[in-house]
Amino acid sequence: MSKETILNEDWADYDDRKKKEHDKHFFSCEEEWEVDYLVKKIHGKFPSISTDKIRTAIKLCCNSVPAPRSRKTFVECVMNRLGFGDDHSGGGNPPPNPGPGPQNPPTAPSDRKVGL
Repeated sequence: MSKETILNEDWADYDDRKKKEHDKHFFSCEEEWEVDYLVKKIHGKFPSISTDKIRTAIKLCCNSVPAPRSRKTFVECVMNRLGFGDDHSGGGNPPPNPGPGPQNPPTAPSDRKVGL
């Protein structure tokens, strides 16, 4: 599953609650009901993710995505923080350690046998 799952969900009840036509395309971190709505929507699709972890991701995105926050950009940020990025890399976490390095370690310049 990807972040698109949440974006493609029905947001009609959210849109109806927003006051203005233009406003419904933006997410407001200052509105508690909007944060609660997003937590419930994500947790409903991904019950294995705790609501605390979802709230933490939302809080981090509230700090990193400047207002006015488009809903699409904001939800993508939250889903990336939860590990649902396009590259499935765990939300920006580095890849696992690949190991000790090459099988043939570098040779010091004085020990190199070039042109023999």
